[in-house]
Amino acid sequence: MTKKNVFLMLIFVFALYLFAGYPQKSINLIVPWPVGGITDRVARALAPIFEKYIGVPVVVMNIPGASGAIGTEQLYAKPSDGYNILFSAETLGMFRVLGYSKLGFDDFDPISMVIEDEKVIVVPKTSKYMTIDDLVKDIKNKPGKVRMSYSGPGASGHIQGLLLKKSGLDVSMTPFGGGSPAMLAAISGQVEFTVGNVANVLEYIKSGDLKALAIFSKEKVAAMPEVPPITQIVPELLPYLPLTFPNCILIKKGTPAEVKATIQKALVSAFNDAKWIEFTDLSYYNRMDHLKNQDVTEYWQRWTSIVAWLLYDAGAAPNSPDQYGIKRFEK
Repeated sequence: MTKKNVFLMLIFVFALYLFAGYPQKSINLIVPWPVGGITDRVARALAPIFEKYIGVPVVVMNIPGASGAIGTEQLYAKPSDGYNILFSAETLGMFRVLGYSKLGFDDFDPISMVIEDEKVIVVPKTSKYMTIDDLVKDIKNKPGKVRMSYSGPGASGHIQGLLLKKSGLDVSMTPFGGGSPAMLAAISGQVEFTVGNVANVLEYIKSGDLKALAIFSKEKVAAMPEVPPITQIVPELLPYLPLTFPNCILIKKGTPAEVKATIQKALVSAFNDAKWIEFTDLSYYNRMDHLKNQDVTEYWQRWTSIVAWLLYDAGAAPNSPDQYGIKRFEK
């Protein structure tokens, strides 16, 4: 075969590869968080099911740091070809006001929401508080004295504490550097209460180490049908709730429409797979995959409007949401 023919053959093979359609190689599912957290756990449960329907290997890659900003920026630096998909948490809506990154949800195309994990207010087994009404009355009687643990700035517990303050409940908020230390602080009695994920606190409640006082939402949850929603006692929270902390799947803007459609089709099948349904049911997660495309965008716009201004007004965020066109949430 002549050199010319070899060259033509290489062009032909490359053309076949280029136009054969997506996907032609493995896909990276970027989790910008460490191994072992909820976001990582959910991504690793979904990956093999997604792989089954997308038809190529799906590799979970953990790139932690700066509350998710490092992994998110690394993905954003890659081509818009669908071979790097972001498995994001809610913190992308806070990057700008916290000064972690210039990226926000509007830099990505939404594919689908995934799951949410309801939050519950818990107290130590030795606590004098028997009901959420007891806790709320004590906070009102002793402003700034009733202690609440949370993992760190911008985390779900931080946001919930700020919402309590906005509702007139002046709690004393103490960061403990992570979800587990914050939970242990409540179990040991270092603080009066904390707010944890339903799936994480169930075993502590069953063992008697913790007592559940209220679901941090407007409705009860199936896993704890006897626990009331906090809005029964604190109706001032009604305009802001539900305010959950879900996972979602995003791709970089500029990804071809046909690639996005292929990803979505495979994910719809994955979300309806019996293994996925079993995993979410056993973990007491609420499935949110009914929200896609523009619905995802609208969800995060409301979420960012609430949370970015909460952080800024509390002095926890150095940058004004106004700089980024984030409108203040209106009740």
